[in-house]
Order: sequence, then structure tokens, then C-alpha cells
Amino acid sequence: MVGKISFSGAGISFKFLIVSASAIIAIFAVLLTWFWNLQTEHIMEQVRKQAVILYKQIILTRHWVSENNGILVQKTEHMGSNPYLMEPDVMTPDGVTYTKVTPSILTTLLSQKAQTSDLYWFRLTNNTYLNPKNAPDDIEKKALKIFNTNGSEGIFETDVVNGKPTLRYLAPVFVTSDCVQCHAEQAGKVGDIGGCLSVFVPIEGAQAAIKKNSIVVFGGGMGLAMSLVGLLYIISRSLVFKRIGEIHNAISLIDVNRGILSVNHSGDELKEISDFCYMLDKKLRTEHDELELRIKEATQDLSLTKDRLETANKELEILNKAKTDFFSDISHELRTPLTAIKGAADIISRKYPSESPQYVEIIRRNTDHLTKLVVDFLDYSKIETGHLELDLKEYSIRDIIDEALKSSESEASRKSVIFVNNADDIRFCFDSTRMFQVMTNLLSNAVKFSPENGKITLTAEKTGEGQVKVVVEDQGPGVPREHQDDIFRKFYQIMDEKGYSFHKGSSGIGLAICKGLIEAHGGRIWVESKSSQGARFVLQIPMRQPR
Repeated sequence: MVGKISFSGAGISFKFLIVSASAIIAIFAVLLTWFWNLQTEHIMEQVRKQAVILYKQIILTRHWVSENNGILVQKTEHMGSNPYLMEPDVMTPDGVTYTKVTPSILTTLLSQKAQTSDLYWFRLTNNTYLNPKNAPDDIEKKALKIFNTNGSEGIFETDVVNGKPTLRYLAPVFVTSDCVQCHAEQAGKVGDIGGCLSVFVPIEGAQAAIKKNSIVVFGGGMGLAMSLVGLLYIISRSLVFKRIGEIHNAISLIDVNRGILSVNHSGDELKEISDFCYMLDKKLRTEHDELELRIKEATQDLSLTKDRLETANKELEILNKAKTDFFSDISHELRTPLTAIKGAADIISRKYPSESPQYVEIIRRNTDHLTKLVVDFLDYSKIETGHLELDLKEYSIRDIIDEALKSSESEASRKSVIFVNNADDIRFCFDSTRMFQVMTNLLSNAVKFSPENGKITLTAEKTGEGQVKVVVEDQGPGVPREHQDDIFRKFYQIMDEKGYSFHKGSSGIGLAICKGLIEAHGGRIWVESKSSQGARFVLQIPMRQPR
């Protein structure tokens, strides 16, 4: 019977699109918000500067008029006499009448003229006003109180005047010697605050400019962000997701005889591939168990037993070859796109740095993890097919242990685990790369199962039989006796009472690779442990000498 397998085909690409889009849009949103606030503040700062400049121009004009004891303006029907002066009018020999304009009257006239232009206007007020039109409003009363109490140079207020949003700048007007001459009773002494000058600047145009610029900036920024997301998705789909789809198609074409294979579709494509690997191994074990049962039942008839053995062996060879070909093919297919993903992530990190680079780091970290899995599968395929070749040269076992400890320091520091290296400096012939791989695998397992602030001890010493004995000892939960032989089998997982794996996140072939590499050196590896008392992984290798 042929097992048929189908895949959803959209899980991992959809997750990648969502994560990358969320990260890029979030970064752009932060940058655009910051730019919008900066632009808004810049435009409003220009309006505030304009109000301050208007205030200074008005004060200078008042001072000039005051220094010249007022100015004479021809009296007309629109320009009456100043009711607050004793002799405001002057007649020329030609019969033309001029009236004297004081700084306060001039301020009022200029304000009325400016207000007709709808650009700005202003008014002068104080608490000792003579003209009722100069009575202060609530905001001006508040400002006068602040000026007299704290001596502030000026206050900005946003108000609605005549139905329009308006920026008001309120600043003090100080008493000068010229003021005292005309307003002795109201002015006070020189240097006192004689009143408040309110400058009104409409900000409707500024707000419209801010709104228009915001639409342009946010629209362009979001368009750029979505374009970047689309480009990243297209590149990833071409380099990675297409290859994963090809692997899915290859899996669906595998012909598994005498059994039905079913895959759990609860995860994405990579999860389904992983489930298929475990399922295929389970199927091999089941076939092997069935084979032994058939041999036992067939002992009564030798000829029938022989035929069944030959048939079962052929089936086992077909399954084993399918498994080996699958591991080799999937490893080679994944290696190239994983390298491309890591390179693309590095390019994105360099060309588009930001304050929140954590999503690029997620891609880089998971790519490194998948690359290690691919290398493990390739190494195990070489061990299983007998194609592993050792490069035997003379090295110091302590040097290899030191390098492995340095490689594992980052992982150990996250749990505050300390290493104790008691290894002797023993030199003999072995493959340094493979021995480093064994030591890093054992240290990674020891760190993973060590408690917080735990200790891992390494020793290396000669034995009386011309062997080198290396021990990696941790303070973790230990390995139950019934599992101590099985943990060196490929894909073997220790389950708790609820059926959960203690090796969550592991490929399940690390110890199997260690066993294969040590046996390739002519040695052996085993574990010594008592429940809840830690584990001692021991490996023993013959001391080869250089030829």
C-alpha cells in the first residue's frame, strides 16, 4: 500500500511575511512619527518666532514715538482727538489741524490696520487702563499676574479667535521715562511692568501645511515600507520557499510499501518535514519488530522462513535506502537556501540599521540552528553509510577541550553555568575537527540540562590500558537507568509521565553522532548517572601515536 502525504504549503511563507511586514512597518511607523513631530515643532517654532519679531517691532515703534513725544497726524473724520490729552490738537497757519498720537493710540491704530489684512493683529492692555477697550481678558489677566510675580519674558497660548485657531504671544511692556511723563498716575516708576502686549497670529495655514506634509510623508513612508516587504518576500520565496515546496513534492512521491504514513498538519512545512523524519524512523522500527516476529513464527518451516526473510530484508533495504536518500537530499537542498537567507539577513542588518533590529536577529539565529541540523544530518548519513573519513594527526586533547569550552561560554553564561577544566595535557593522534564536534555536543547537552548557577566539570587522563579517558560531568536531572543505552540511538527521546519530551528543540541525533565518531576512532562512549544526581558522559579512545 502506498502512503499519500499532502501539505498545506503556505504556513512558513505566510509566517515569514507577517513577521517581516510587522517589523518593517513598526520601524517605519516610529521613524515617520518622529519625523512628523519634528516637522510640526519646526513649523510652530517659525510661527512663534514670527510672533516674537512682531512684538519687538511694535515695542521699537512705541519707543520711537515715545522718544519723540508722540507724532502729529492730520485730523479727519476717522481720526479724532485724543480724549486723554489736555491739548491734543495743533493748527497750522494754513488752517490744517493735526492731532497728537501717543504710543498707546498708535498701537491701537496699527492693530486695527493689521487686523484688516487677516495676517496678524495685536493689542495693548493693563490693569490700570483708561480706555475701556484696553481692559484685559482672562488670558491677559493671567499673563499680567505671571509677569508681576515671576518676571517671565513671554507666554505662548493657543486660542480660538473669531472661529479660527490662533497663536497668542503675550509679553510685558515695561515703563520708561517717556511713559512717566504722560502717565504719571498709572505708569508707576521706571522699570515696572506697565502692561501686556498681546500679539495674535492665525495658525490655520500652518496647521493645513502640517496636515498636507503629514499625508505626503506617511503615504510615501508606508509605500516604501510595503515595497521593502514585498521585495524581501519575493527574494525569500525564490531562494527558500520554492526549495521547501520542491522537498514537499519529493516527500509526496516516496513509495512506502506495506504501510500508510500520515502527517500531522498542525505546524508549518518545516514542522511537517521534521514529523515525517520521526515518522519514517518509527516506521523502520515497526518494520524491524514485525520482521523479528515473522522470523519467530517461521522457525517451524525453514523454507518458508527463508522466503519471508528475503522478502523482509528487501523491504528493509528499500526503506533504509529511502530514508538515507531522503536525509541526504533534504540536507543538500536546505544547505544552499539557508546560506542565502543568512547572507540576506546580514545585508539587511548592514543596509537598514534601526533601533529595533531584533527581528533580523531572529532570522539569523534560527538560520544558524537549521544549518547545524543540516550538518548533523549529513554527518550522520556519512557515519551510517560508512563514508566517514578521519584526518588523524597528533594534537593535545586539552587544547580541543579549551576550544570547546570557549565555543560554549555564551550559551553557559545565559544560565550562569561555570566550567571547571581538569584535563591533563595528553598528546596523541585523532581527528581534531571530529573530536571538537563531540565535545561541543556533550557540553551543549550538559548546559541545557544544568540548573541555574550550576557547574560542569571536564577531566581527561590516561588509563592503564593505553587509553585516554574523557569525562563530562553535570549537575542536571540525570539519565534514568532504563534509558542510558537508548539515548545514543538516533532520534531517541526520553518522555516524562505526561508523554512530553525532555529534549524539546533537539534534533535527537547529537549523541548518536558522538557515538559514531568515537567508535570511528576505535573507542566507546557511555553514560553513568543516578536519578536527580547529574550525569557523567564518559568516552575512551585508544592512544594512537604518529607513524
